[in-house]
Amino acid sequence: METMVLGLGGSLRLGSATTQALRVALAGAEAAGAHTELVDLAAFPLPVFDGTYTLAGYTASERGSVSKLLEMVTGAQGVILASPTYHNTLSGALKNALELLEVYNEDGPGRFAGKVIGLVTVQGGTSGTGNNTLTTMLLAARAMHAWVAPTMVSVTGSRSAFAEGLPLNPSIEQRLRILGSEVARVSEIFGAYYPEVA
Repeated sequence: METMVLGLGGSLRLGSATTQALRVALAGAEAAGAHTELVDLAAFPLPVFDGTYTLAGYTASERGSVSKLLEMVTGAQGVILASPTYHNTLSGALKNALELLEVYNEDGPGRFAGKVIGLVTVQGGTSGTGNNTLTTMLLAARAMHAWVAPTMVSVTGSRSAFAEGLPLNPSIEQRLRILGSEVARVSEIFGAYYPEVA
């Protein structure tokens, strides 16, 4: 079965640098033989997690969007998380999506169990550091029982760091593609050891 790598982008800004970086990483996964799909939270509206771990308190439309997200994550062997750096940490949109992944899973292993996770952050402005955002995402992914790819990418300069969808810095583009490749290749290997996610 073809390896599926899902990209989960945590910026709600139209044409965001975070989404552009995520697309480059997914291209690296495709080059390594994976099938990829992008979940852009700007175009995939989710309700705010209400802490109940069920869908009972959400509207029919909200239940549909959460169920679709759960289905997509369940069907993926690898996931690349991408977040802008806001106040030294990940975006509220991505954090909310991660919380919603625990619906119907309160007492089970994290929804990333057996999956390989890649981490990307993009920082604009002068305050904060992308390293703190990567560390926060790393801790969250590990709490959800993920295997985190060793290459993690922090891009500075926000939208000014990209032109026509590609990083202006060739080394950043290379690192993003390497990250995508790692997630794809290791996800394929892990499929033999975690058949429930293969």
